[in-house]
Amino acid sequence: MTRTRLNVREGQPSTAAPKLRQIEAGQKVSVIGETTGQTIQGMDLWYALEDDSFIWSGGCEGFVEAEDEAAVTRPSRAEIGDYAPPLFETAPGIRHAARGKRPHGLEGLIVHFDAYRIKAAGNGADDSDRRALDTLRGGQTNGYHYGAISRSGRIFLPEGFTWDSWGYHAGVSSCPVTGRSGVSQFYVGFELNNPGKLFPTADPKVFCPWFNVVLNAKKQPVLDSKGRATRRSANDEWYADTDVRHASGGNIKDGWYLPYSFAQLESLTNVVIYLARRFPGSFKIDQVLGHDEVAPTRKNDPGGAMGDPAEVMTMADYRAFVKTRI
Repeated sequence: MTRTRLNVREGQPSTAAPKLRQIEAGQKVSVIGETTGQTIQGMDLWYALEDDSFIWSGGCEGFVEAEDEAAVTRPSRAEIGDYAPPLFETAPGIRHAARGKRPHGLEGLIVHFDAYRIKAAGNGADDSDRRALDTLRGGQTNGYHYGAISRSGRIFLPEGFTWDSWGYHAGVSSCPVTGRSGVSQFYVGFELNNPGKLFPTADPKVFCPWFNVVLNAKKQPVLDSKGRATRRSANDEWYADTDVRHASGGNIKDGWYLPYSFAQLESLTNVVIYLARRFPGSFKIDQVLGHDEVAPTRKNDPGGAMGDPAEVMTMADYRAFVKTRI
């Protein structure tokens, strides 16, 4: 069964192959074999389908042998319309500053990335749960108000958080749908743990976040004539070329990004669906926006991080995707 929307690739197991069609999340797929293909998020296993096409195995789950007839014919959660609300976790000891009640109730959501570390000290193992909590602590220190989603898919809210109270998270901003400024009043913010826009280096296999490159006096990366930054430390956080992607178009500022994880995207989507169900009179999917859509001259999040490791999405793509899940 697919765990997220997948592109079916024609002729070879690679994202460079032509896209034959798409399979939505929660669909059963008949697999005739396995093969090795392009490595995505450290996984090179692909499934072969009957029409000389392939899907990446990382987007699938619950694989069963055809002999298990009961398992094969059992309907999926999507088919029977089952719905499980997201699991929100309160971050103990962390409180965010609320500025007042939303004037018209909760109307939408702003997608951010926190442009922060995802790993343990140095270039260690994934430590995204702790880093997401660090981001919430930073919000407390700086007087902000938002939720956070780690790469494991855990959804954290500060103590005392309520949907009808607003606080700062989007800064100077204007909604492209309504034309109103100060969107924090109307839309809740979620920070997804992610290092932000990445910079190529002289080593084509190494990409670095802003906090591991040489910066100028204005705290901007110093780039050479080819747009490459200088890595500060081989022992600090960096990412391999197989883990990142180049993206542009729509709201996406041209550049290199680490994709959100499957679990992050699924948790974010589940939050959006939950809010649309809980506040049907005010919450609108068309007002689920990227920070780069409401502050385009200042911000580049979520940019090319949006989507999952197998497929980049513009924010317009994402809104259309969510509508298929409602």
